[in-house]
Amino acid sequence: MIVTNPSAFAPQSPAIDVSEARWATEELAALIGRLEADSPVALVLKHARREIASLTQQQQPARVVGPLRIAA
Repeated sequence: MIVTNPSAFAPQSPAIDVSEARWATEELAALIGRLEADSPVALVLKHARREIASLTQQQQPARVVGPLRIAA
């Protein structure tokens, strides 16, 4: 079989809307607030919050491209 469309093998990068990213950042902050500051779970959530927050600071305010999709 010959594939004429090479993009068929490359998954498309899901897009995250800026409002979804802000919502996720707020939810993660609420979860972090319930945990001890030095707990391993809090550290992982803080890292995730920073990553998602960085997506909202890109130059294209309308759409944010990221590694995951969050349903609001």
